[in-house]
Order: sequence, then structure tokens, then C-alpha cells
Amino acid sequence: MSIRAFFPVWLLLAISPVAVADTLDLRLGAASEEVFRGVVQNNSPTGIVRADYRFASRAFVGGRLLNNRSAGDAQVDFYAGYARSLVLFELIPVSVDGGVNVSVYSGDRGGPQARDLDWAEAWAAVDSGPLRLAVAFAPDYFGTGAVGWRAAGQWRLPIAAGFDATAVLGWNDGDGVRRHTATRSGGAAYADYSLLLSQQLLADVSIYGQIAGSSREIDDSRRPRGLIGLRWRWGRQLP
Repeated sequence: MSIRAFFPVWLLLAISPVAVADTLDLRLGAASEEVFRGVVQNNSPTGIVRADYRFASRAFVGGRLLNNRSAGDAQVDFYAGYARSLVLFELIPVSVDGGVNVSVYSGDRGGPQARDLDWAEAWAAVDSGPLRLAVAFAPDYFGTGAVGWRAAGQWRLPIAAGFDATAVLGWNDGDGVRRHTATRSGGAAYADYSLLLSQQLLADVSIYGQIAGSSREIDDSRRPRGLIGLRWRWGRQLP
């Protein structure tokens, strides 16, 4: 399926007349590096701009802009989905969400991959307390012409007032993943991991440190990478 075929879906949710505006979140960030599923993206500082719009109907849309040297010059993500709360077995409160994410890159067609890297994936996830389990499926992983998927678990732990830790462990597989990560030794499925420590400095500003890596050599990404970053977040309820 063409990447651009996903855009009407995103726009339809954005202008849906049954969706009443609820909240708007804006975020600005700067980090010493960007690591995506264990793979280093820039080998240089990264700037990120993100906006999220959530409706009272529990639908949401959003976008993210950042520089990405591994896939060209810049990366733009568009995503749309739906979330709701449930009680499983009349005992366990959970939150479920799912949607579609589209990633578009500038300058990638003549870059190191020598192909159109634009791609899209669908995801579904469930949250219960500090735990989140998610699966994602891409019919054309990073423009490889083959399927790629990921299953991941996330654990969020508040440590002290304004200070928390988030650990992530993921498994990446499928022919698309193998093609995209292929080296002289061939491509393979792999695990990725991340540990992020965040400290709130002011009401809207936080600083964080992160260690991330992968279980196999991917563009010199196997060894753990450390990075630091700063985030500013602004949110407002809308009538």
C-alpha cells in the first residue's frame, strides 16, 4: 500500500465532525542523539518538535518533526488513533490504544540507503499501571518491500517527586527488518533496549538521560549509547 494512501485516514480523523476538541499538547526537545529501536540516527545533536491533539471522543492525531541523518535530512511523523479505558474481568483496569503512524523523510532517495524510506505501520497497545505492552506491524518496512514487526514491553517507575525511570525491551523481526538492517554478515532479527531517567526541573521543563542499544551490530549501534536531553511541554484544555 502506498504511504500516501494513509494521509486521507489521518485527515478524516482530524476534521471529523463528531470529535469535540479536548486537549492540545505542544512539546519541544533537544538531545545529544536520537536512537530509534536501538539504532543510532544522527551521531549528532537532535531537535524535536511535537504536537498532539486529543478529542473528547478519545480519538487523537499528532505530528513530530526532527532531523535524521541516517535517513536523509529531516523526518516527519504523522499519527492518528483511538484510545479508551476498560476493566478486564471486572477487576483489572487497563487502557488500550491503536492507530497508524506514517514516517516521511526528506533527502533520503539519494542517501546512504539509495531508496525511498517512507513507510507506515499500525500499532495496538495495552497499559495497566506502570506496564505497557505494544505490537506494531509495517507492510513495507522502511521501503524494503517486505513486512516488519515489533513487540515491546515498557515499564514506568516513579522514583521520587518529579523523578522517574522508564525501561523498554523490544523484539524486531520480519523480512523487512532483516533487509533494512543487512550488513556484510547479513540481516537478522534483533532485540533493542532502553533505560531513560527523567527529572522535572520546572513545571513544564524536564531533563533526561538515556542508555539505549541493540543485540546485534547495526550501523555501529550494538554497543550501548548514552544521551542526554531537555524537554519543554505545554498543554491546555480546549472548549
